[in-house]
Amino acid sequence: MPNPHLQGWFAASVPKAGSRAAENEDATVADAKRVRFAIADGATEGWQSGGWARHLAKAYVDQPPGPPDFTNWLDAARTAWAPPTPKAERWYTEEKAEQGSFATLLGLEFRLATDPPGLVWKAVAVGDSCLFVIRNEKLEVAFPLTDAAAFGNEPPLVPSATDRECPEPDWLAGWSEPGDLFLMATDAVARFILKAGEAAIGSHPIVKIALQSVASGTAAPTVELLESLKAKLNDDASIVAVRVAEDRRSTR
Repeated sequence: MPNPHLQGWFAASVPKAGSRAAENEDATVADAKRVRFAIADGATEGWQSGGWARHLAKAYVDQPPGPPDFTNWLDAARTAWAPPTPKAERWYTEEKAEQGSFATLLGLEFRLATDPPGLVWKAVAVGDSCLFVIRNEKLEVAFPLTDAAAFGNEPPLVPSATDRECPEPDWLAGWSEPGDLFLMATDAVARFILKAGEAAIGSHPIVKIALQSVASGTAAPTVELLESLKAKLNDDASIVAVRVAEDRRSTR
């Protein structure tokens, strides 16, 4: 059953040029009924990081943490993580398995508020997967990074190993407005969007195609665009887009 507070949503993900779909280390998970969405980007240097990214994203959607319980939430996610055992004859995979898996995480959830009435949202981020809120074709929010120059080769990552410390998450919350577009993107897509500059983000090709995909109820237009940008992005590329209903009775 469609959520009455959303116009629609979609998820799209493509592997980098020259890779098979099974080699895509990005993950997208959504539960539109509970209005929870997550995107994660597995680090290539880790062991089974694509699987860890999917596990993290699902763990968020199943039970989103808050600032007070993030550590306990991550402990539970680590305990439930069961990657395949490396073959004994491959010593280098054994070493990687011992070091663990790594991934960025971006989670987004919406809740109805009553005082004042409206649809509020909360986001958590570890790393450089980013959330953009587009309102009336203008950038309202960029989180956690706001500048294309801020992306680097060593973003904060959530480790699967219990003996590795997780970087402190970033948190952000706000009120939605009718027609807001929430766009979640892994680093290659997020950096490409921010390169356009804040003033141009509302008319960015990815934003425009995302709106078309939401309106049409299919991710196909966005997947086609991401496929055409593979050489430029040079990485796995993933998007989750959510648009708030334009009926003002559903929002503040």
